[in-house]
Amino acid sequence: MGTFLPRIQSVFYAGFDLVAGPKIICQVPEGLITAPLFNFEEVSKLVIPGPALCGRLVICATKRHRIMGFPSQLRGKYQRNFFRFNLCFVFERTADLSCYEPIVRKISREESEFLSTPGNEVAIHAIIEQLYEDLNSYSETSISIDQFNSIELKIFPFYPNPPAVKDWMVPIALINLVRRIEDNWDLTMSKVYSLDAGVNHVSRIAHLADCDVNLTREAISHLLYYQVIMTIDIFQYSNMYTLRKSIQWLADEAHVKEECGPYSTKPGESYRFPIPDWPKLLHLYSRMKPGRTVLEWLEEYKVQELGIDVRRFTSFGVIKGFLRRVHRYPIFLPESSKSITQSPITPVPLAYPTDLLELLDGEHHTDEVAVKFEAGWPLLEDWLRRIGEDHNGRVLVIYR
Repeated sequence: MGTFLPRIQSVFYAGFDLVAGPKIICQVPEGLITAPLFNFEEVSKLVIPGPALCGRLVICATKRHRIMGFPSQLRGKYQRNFFRFNLCFVFERTADLSCYEPIVRKISREESEFLSTPGNEVAIHAIIEQLYEDLNSYSETSISIDQFNSIELKIFPFYPNPPAVKDWMVPIALINLVRRIEDNWDLTMSKVYSLDAGVNHVSRIAHLADCDVNLTREAISHLLYYQVIMTIDIFQYSNMYTLRKSIQWLADEAHVKEECGPYSTKPGESYRFPIPDWPKLLHLYSRMKPGRTVLEWLEEYKVQELGIDVRRFTSFGVIKGFLRRVHRYPIFLPESSKSITQSPITPVPLAYPTDLLELLDGEHHTDEVAVKFEAGWPLLEDWLRRIGEDHNGRVLVIYR
């Protein structure tokens, strides 16, 4: 879970001193707030604010960090009739803090007068230290305060909503799902998970699993939400790919160099083909470009002689983020200068689906069209040519 959660840089407990005003009572690690992280004086009025902001979640930012707290004010038998305090967490400025909001709200409660009792500074420091260590290491903590009170916290990461699952998307597992299956899994999920092999698109998975396609989309969306799978494009030899700018720094990453060869080599044939080194593989990636299909690239650079599984080779680049698919978007352009050909008296059966023309608006790529009509690119290319001829126009294919 730690990979999804931002690391806590510091935890500090602040209060309102009747003479000095807002001040830090204790902090973990010691001495970080006043110098290395930020100047407390610059944010003190937001850490210990006036009554208007008490009882609200407050996040303030410095140049490099963000401080999250829930300032509280208790009224009663205190000096000046109130007790104002705040237990704050410090993170890097770019961190996503959504998963820590319920933690900060809960930890700010003062129910046993523990914080307001004089002489508890040493015990408070020990609790803050355990909070800092446990939440960073285990994402949960259990701290006993006294015989009747304890702190029980567990952080649950907030995942972003996954993109809408389309019929032409191909799920590919990022973990071993077989080891995670349980008897109480949803029936659709138990059928679908084993078909997420990076080969079948959603519509075909539904067909092979004998499941409703809407339920299949929901099951795959659920796996996407928990980030145990991702989706890639349908692999065909008519596909085109090109490098992203991220190749400039990913090409030097050790994990990319070490994983690419073994992953891309055909399984079980390493004894026949030595694993290509990274410079050779990088050169092959660099030869992929718009206008050149995988089949043309394969033949020109004799890739099969290297023992490379082309589907795994392209999917590796997509998964790592330095290779992207170049889609074809067909758009029908009528030629008004031509006279409309009169329809023949004897009806002639069309060689393409009648509702294909509606999708030729430049907004639907060929994967979507191919899955809808169950046609490969060669047949689809012939349909597009015929549509242009039959409707006095032409079909332009945009690569992007």
